[in-house]
Amino acid sequence: MLSTPIPPASDRSASPDAFPRLILLIAIFLFATYAIAQVKGSAARPASTSADLDLATRQQQLETAKQSGDTDSIAPASRRVISLGLRQLAALALSSTTRRNAAELFRRSLDFEDTPDAHLDLAAAYLLSNRADEALSIANGVLLKDPQNARAWYLQGQVWSAKKNYSQAIDSFSHSLAVRPDPSVKRVLNQVRLNAKQGNRPTPTITARDLVSVPHATAASIRGIVASALNDLATTEARQEQFSLALAHFHEAEQWDPELPGLMRNIGLSAARVQDDKETIRALRLVVAQSPQDRVARTLLGTALFSRGEYTEAVRIFTPLGDSALENFEVAFAWASSLAKTNRYVESSALLDQLEAHQLSPDNLLLVAQTWAQMGNYSRTVATCHRALQTDPKLPRAHSIAGLALVREDRPADAEQEFRAELQLSPEDSGSEYQLAFVLLQQAKAEEAVQHLRAVLKRQPGHPEANYELGKQLLADGEPAEAIPYLEAASRLKPQLEPVHYQLQAAYRAVGRREDADREAKIYREMKAKSRNITLPPPVQKTEAVQPQ
Repeated sequence: MLSTPIPPASDRSASPDAFPRLILLIAIFLFATYAIAQVKGSAARPASTSADLDLATRQQQLETAKQSGDTDSIAPASRRVISLGLRQLAALALSSTTRRNAAELFRRSLDFEDTPDAHLDLAAAYLLSNRADEALSIANGVLLKDPQNARAWYLQGQVWSAKKNYSQAIDSFSHSLAVRPDPSVKRVLNQVRLNAKQGNRPTPTITARDLVSVPHATAASIRGIVASALNDLATTEARQEQFSLALAHFHEAEQWDPELPGLMRNIGLSAARVQDDKETIRALRLVVAQSPQDRVARTLLGTALFSRGEYTEAVRIFTPLGDSALENFEVAFAWASSLAKTNRYVESSALLDQLEAHQLSPDNLLLVAQTWAQMGNYSRTVATCHRALQTDPKLPRAHSIAGLALVREDRPADAEQEFRAELQLSPEDSGSEYQLAFVLLQQAKAEEAVQHLRAVLKRQPGHPEANYELGKQLLADGEPAEAIPYLEAASRLKPQLEPVHYQLQAAYRAVGRREDADREAKIYREMKAKSRNITLPPPVQKTEAVQPQ
């Protein structure tokens, strides 16, 4: 029997963090075979107002760019549609009683197309929200760049009128008329002149339609247009491997129209490329539920579930892939490992056997070996490690994994040789040196074991097992005073380790520290009593081997 638990081989088995991210490797393999979907066609076109016709024209320009496949023209065309669509949504919001989010939408439109009219739309939103100074600042900024902008003069005039500065308002409206004659502006100018003469007259109420072009289209139709254009823009960005930016724009499209065909798939695929497993799962669960035959979505969903430790669902997602999963090691391995982690050892073993029948790289063989170890098949663990070492004799950790398996098989002498071989490759590997010391103690080679334990603690003073083993051996050698600091460190670092309390009470008692000894003895007895009362789960039921479909 081992006197103290060692980290089992399964502790070093393949986990989502024990090897290069599978999701990246799978993405590299799969992304060459698909293109993120651009939604064909466009949302229903709104009624024929001048603003709507402009949006319709922009939509048609975008469709033409998409049909040509010219990436360089798709992005700017998409941006123009998005910007104007957002401005129209903002105008609709501005014309409502609440005017909610109008300024925010106008500001967002500027991120896609920075034009004087877009700035003046924002100024109008500020003016109607009683933020006249901000509106004036924007109008002044536009006029500084373009003194011939009739709309900027008009908006400036409205601001001055709202502030009851009629002389400035008259000047602004006059400039607007001088640049572009407009009967409606002339009527406003006449009204302001009248107000200037009769100062007690109320300022006429300004509406959204006095300041911005409000479309006749419904908000729902424009939302669909904006979502579609955002999807097109993000698709272009994804094809240029700007996946973080693409994902942000896909998410923005989802805010406008979550039902846009193909959008959730695009979100999931882009999330996979930026290693956002949680978002990959959220999006691709919906995709796979609606399109079970979508192999790319299923593969990336299963891999993301595996990476997040959701092994039961990962198995369910991977299973329909059948033999096709064997075409890619990372996919098949994630499936096999998920089976092992859910105690479906027979099925996992069948998959691993099929994997090992292929020509695998040494690194991949090491992953397979770790999964054999997790299932307690230590002879296969050792054999697979040795197979990997035949190809790459300097493969890191292969000897160590084999050595841990040999410890589990109660073959300390053979394990000793594996750990010595690992240390030849990596002399500073504290884990392997500790394991070497452990198997030396099992063979009564205490003097050399102590040397290795001291070397481990010199590099890594916080190693709980090394502290425990060194303290226990020093106590056995009749040096309780020297043993106590190591045993105390082990107790502090790993208080749940039962044997350390037993050894510590013995060391205290040997140096006459009776009260400390009684305390540790009590802790040890309570821990033993608690462990005896633990109800173990029923044994795992073995199942028939299931070959991949």
